[in-house]
Amino acid sequence: MTLGNTGHLLVIISFVTALVATYAYLRATLLTTNTLQNNTWKHFARSAFYVHAAAIIGVCTTLYLIIYGHHFEYHYAWSHSSRALPWYYMISCFWEGQEGSFMLWMFWQAVLGVILIRTNKVWETPMMTVYALVQAFLTSMILGVVIPGLDFKIGSTPFLTMREAMPELPVWAMNPNFIPKDGNGLNPLLQNYWMVIHPPTLFLGFALTLVPFAYLMAGLWQKQLTEWLRPALPWMLLTGVILGVGILMGGYWAYETLSFNSYWSWDPVENAVYVPWLVGIAALHTMIIAKKNATALKTSVILVTAQFILIL
Repeated sequence: MTLGNTGHLLVIISFVTALVATYAYLRATLLTTNTLQNNTWKHFARSAFYVHAAAIIGVCTTLYLIIYGHHFEYHYAWSHSSRALPWYYMISCFWEGQEGSFMLWMFWQAVLGVILIRTNKVWETPMMTVYALVQAFLTSMILGVVIPGLDFKIGSTPFLTMREAMPELPVWAMNPNFIPKDGNGLNPLLQNYWMVIHPPTLFLGFALTLVPFAYLMAGLWQKQLTEWLRPALPWMLLTGVILGVGILMGGYWAYETLSFNSYWSWDPVENAVYVPWLVGIAALHTMIIAKKNATALKTSVILVTAQFILIL
């Protein structure tokens, strides 16, 4: 139970520190007249976010150790991996499940958050308030915490044991310490080299959409209606490139593996990702001319917000 308990503890730590970072950055943003207190809250917020990022890396490492170590007493490892898989497909097992996908998304956002803290001091406090709040929302998706008395569950944890995930099976009555000898294995359609590199690229694109959105929210909050465009524009360009490459990878995987004989007849998920990419490319164009055109500025606000919401 050590690995699972460690992973679940790290998830809780990452969630709490994301909320703490959000509150601390909020206080630092509101305390514009008191430089000493502002700096104190800012340093505290940075520390909280760094702990959050470290906890996210710890959560991802723990889950991969469970998968790679063939710990089939855990439902996630049993559902998505097997002993027959080579190491590179074991990596794909990590993000085959919904919880692993959320963790990949959170990992990239944690990395990008650290980069933003260290590279943009001017916009740090208002922008990171929004950024850390979204990160807390994502982290809640893998909390797996049940609120006592309300029978309400927040998120789904990947660290459930087989007995916790499938208590109805009669095997527990016969052998309380039963552990499967092998897992179900990776979906054969996902046993492809594109599935090793396509999801990380795509989820990096997902994570990048938060950066222009956070700059936009910070600009509206601070009433700097055009100033947010300059720091946000390079990130929007990078978002378009990374998300576009990820979509092309997914299209080629569908063409090669699923034998659709067409790049555009993919599954609904691949098609759905294409929509926010188009919105983002439109936003990129309007952002370029927004400083000189009020209509383009309003359109940029709508499109940047729409892209982020569509990704969610």
